[in-house]
Amino acid sequence: GEFSDYASTLLTDNNFQNPRAGQNDDNAHPPITPAKACDPGSIADPTQRKIYTLVVKHYLACCSRDAVGRETELTLKIASEEFVAKGLMILERNWLEIYQPWERWSTGQGELPRVAIGSRIIPTSLIMKDGQTSPPQLISEVELISLMDRNGIGTDATIAQHITTICDRSYAEKDANQRFHPTKLGIALVEGYNSMGYQLNKPDLRREMEAECNAVAAGRKTKESVLGPVIAKMLECFKRANAEAAKLDEAVERHFDRLGSNNSQYVLLQANFSSCGTCNGMMVLKQQSGGGGRGSNRQRNQGNAGGSKLLHCPTCSQSHLMPRYHTQLHPAMKQGNQNEPSTCPICQFQLIKCENDGKSYHICPKCFSDPPEAHGGDSSTDFPCSKCTHPTCSMATGIRGGDIEIFPCPVCSASGNSGSISLKRSPRGFRLACSNGGRDGCQFVVWLPSAARDISVDGHSEESINAQSQSVCQSCSNPNKLVRKLKFIWKMGSVPPHYDREVVTCILCDDHLKRDMDIRIPSANQVQPRRTGSTRGGRGGGRGGRSSSGRGRNTGRGGDGGRGAGTGIQCFKCGGPHYASACTSNQRR
Repeated sequence: GEFSDYASTLLTDNNFQNPRAGQNDDNAHPPITPAKACDPGSIADPTQRKIYTLVVKHYLACCSRDAVGRETELTLKIASEEFVAKGLMILERNWLEIYQPWERWSTGQGELPRVAIGSRIIPTSLIMKDGQTSPPQLISEVELISLMDRNGIGTDATIAQHITTICDRSYAEKDANQRFHPTKLGIALVEGYNSMGYQLNKPDLRREMEAECNAVAAGRKTKESVLGPVIAKMLECFKRANAEAAKLDEAVERHFDRLGSNNSQYVLLQANFSSCGTCNGMMVLKQQSGGGGRGSNRQRNQGNAGGSKLLHCPTCSQSHLMPRYHTQLHPAMKQGNQNEPSTCPICQFQLIKCENDGKSYHICPKCFSDPPEAHGGDSSTDFPCSKCTHPTCSMATGIRGGDIEIFPCPVCSASGNSGSISLKRSPRGFRLACSNGGRDGCQFVVWLPSAARDISVDGHSEESINAQSQSVCQSCSNPNKLVRKLKFIWKMGSVPPHYDREVVTCILCDDHLKRDMDIRIPSANQVQPRRTGSTRGGRGGGRGGRSSSGRGRNTGRGGDGGRGAGTGIQCFKCGGPHYASACTSNQRR
């Protein structure tokens, strides 16, 4: 067939040439070469047939002589008019014979016919064409791969993944002709970064980084000499982009409608819903259309049907997304005065009460979508009021370092479970509680002194903690566990004179603090561990009350399945026949 005839030609007249090494070698794999002679027509799968044809033709082309041509300018004279054509006159095609149609060699106006000076021709047609300039075509995948390779971005093994990432993130879309169309998001991203002074759409930064990595791989540089400068440059770029993130918002705003401003995509659930902290106007509650179901707008707000909800301020043209779970939303009012809205002291927005399956929590519309870092905000997670550390807001029950394990739970460890003790805050005060806590969970709890104005985990802002850190108790820690110290800031006049205003100490081994502040650490046999079964006993029969399924008073004189003295339970605080979590002495905390 075609391949055998061309191969036979290579073996005659000294046409065979040893393949030359290319300019690049990413050391990913050896060159792909055909291992078996095969008639392409015998391969049933069309994709496999095309791949085999490409591999064989590429291999035969690499073993062929160079093509020979001349850049030529032809001048044709008709009567008194001269016509000029510039192009390429190919004298010997050689490897071009086998590698068609993937490679064409041409310059100027293309390949010209081979003619001698003084030749006479008879034109087949004389045409005068009207034309106009046209924009360049969109870049194709083949052209993009060539440009990436030319600019040192990626390798043969990674270039395809880079292109896939761009499409997955919707920066560009590929059409049926394998050409890329930039999306509005991609254009806005380029414009935003360019306005910061960083042309991140240009290959310079990535090319420099990959060149340094290649130098390390080739042994010309060490990892240590390259890593520091590269990270420093990337960090500088990140800090500037983070500081000027508003420019990205401005670029996106030029290409997209503001969230909630398009009435065709959202339906109005309730007008004059809550107050805006920016303009003091009233915001409206909207819901994404397409899943609202039947019923009135107010019913959709109180139910679980429909798409995502948001608050939109018509005056400011700003929108704030609500929690993605389908909750019932209510504007929050101050306790004791149902006519005055409860507002966030940080941004002055009216708080929103969210209810779902009998549970409720509060959010600030502004802080929920744009968490304040100064008060424990983290843009990677949701930010309800329970995570906020603002010192004056009654709804803010968050703690600096509240997600950090202070020490492993001894009760859960004794029962073979995994639990961690962390710092928590509620209207009743600060406490240490187990991550497995709850009504049916581990009951380990340590109430901390109410004399403390603020309590936090020492070193909560440090990125890494080890056994040698100052914020770790060296006496209580061992290779299997770390015990973190707590930082107490006392209220004025609430502690003995020999106490400093601030104290950093370990709650487990500081006996003076535990004695002076009446802090009691329960032992494992004094606390109910986490329940693993599905059945529940009652709380003990009252006097003459119900038995194991009853809910009588905790006198311990009734039901054998309850929490009475018959089970051997004794409160470590008052000695009574109940758990410490149910002790009445907690109320004074």
